Amino acid sequence: MSDPAPPPRAGASIAKLALANGLSVSAAVISVTASALVARRIGWEGGLTTVPYGLQFLSLLIATFLSARLMRRIGRKPVFLAAAAIGVAGGALGYASVIWSSPLLLCLAHIALGIQLANGNFYRFAVLELSSPAKKAQAMSLVVAGGTFAAIIGPYLSRQAVFSADVFASAYLGVALLAVVIGGLIATTPLVRVTEAPASVSKSDMIKALSSGPVLIGMAIAALGYGVMNLLMISASLALDGLGCGFSQISYAIQWHVLAMFLPSLVMGRIVARFGAMPVAVTGVVTILLGAIVTWRDPLNIPLIEKFLILLGLGWNMTYVAGSFLVAANARAEHALAMQASNDVAIGIFAMIGAFLPGPVMAIWGWAGANALVAAAMLGLIALALMVQLSLRMRPEQTPAQPEPTARK
Repeated sequence: MSDPAPPPRAGASIAKLALANGLSVSAAVISVTASALVARRIGWEGGLTTVPYGLQFLSLLIATFLSARLMRRIGRKPVFLAAAAIGVAGGALGYASVIWSSPLLLCLAHIALGIQLANGNFYRFAVLELSSPAKKAQAMSLVVAGGTFAAIIGPYLSRQAVFSADVFASAYLGVALLAVVIGGLIATTPLVRVTEAPASVSKSDMIKALSSGPVLIGMAIAALGYGVMNLLMISASLALDGLGCGFSQISYAIQWHVLAMFLPSLVMGRIVARFGAMPVAVTGVVTILLGAIVTWRDPLNIPLIEKFLILLGLGWNMTYVAGSFLVAANARAEHALAMQASNDVAIGIFAMIGAFLPGPVMAIWGWAGANALVAAAMLGLIALALMVQLSLRMRPEQTPAQPEPTARK
């Protein structure tokens, strides 16, 4: 099947999706910076302080599945617009939770934010339907690169009283404003309408697609990479706080981490196209592994923790972009949306686990133990990748399936 013709001004549409993704991730950066501190301020202590952030990823997981089903029925744009509206409500609820010291409203705010982020994750797949086959990897990485804005906007809004005298109330108002802008960008962006014929995607077909080597390892790398990034990012913040670092210093460390997460995407698509998705994804796993080992050996070194956060961001970028592209590039046209949803569900599960684990892990094993746990997980992932590569080399040569989606405007 030939590629559908890209809509007019596809380049402008891709740029808008990249900016929308950056603003969406900016809201996520605000949440990771402020959620636990706000929870503590309004009366929750210990493990409860991470409940709102954990609920955000639980909500993201559920919304990923539901949004994919809705997109098959009514298209991407209406779902994206509804999610942006929910993001506005989430920011308003967060503001109210600070003003009224309400843990319930704080949890509802982060549930709403999870729904917005779930749909933002689909932006990188939406650009595949706007791009020519030769430009798909670059277009996907450009959308992820939009998160570079998050390294600037997110930390700034989380530590500056821009919209309210209370810094935390201001941060959640900033989340609402970001969602308004996202809605405007989506409303003015023409998107390709992707449809799947239900009869063409049987359960056995999906099981077969999900069990293929490249899809399996791509999904595992993207999902586990996201999970360990969440675990170590939050654990690093707790470790820095325990070592006497102030909120401003921790915020700047997170800012550099987020910059390292998204800035490499400006060139990551070209790197994937040049060297292949599998080598780039495995390199990301090795990067996280080496950083975890070095930090495990010297866990009380504050400058080392700050540098490790940068390395962690770089490793995450490689696992996320290359792993997701492995899934997208090896999915048959009629399976496109279902495979995208499966990939993001897997990412959502591990991201949720990574959001809930820092409290217990830090309480039981500490910062050094968190890094040892991640190092073991990365070693297992490398072993899995090697097994998949070995099994592929032992199989007869086959013509790979084309990743182009069935689409209509």
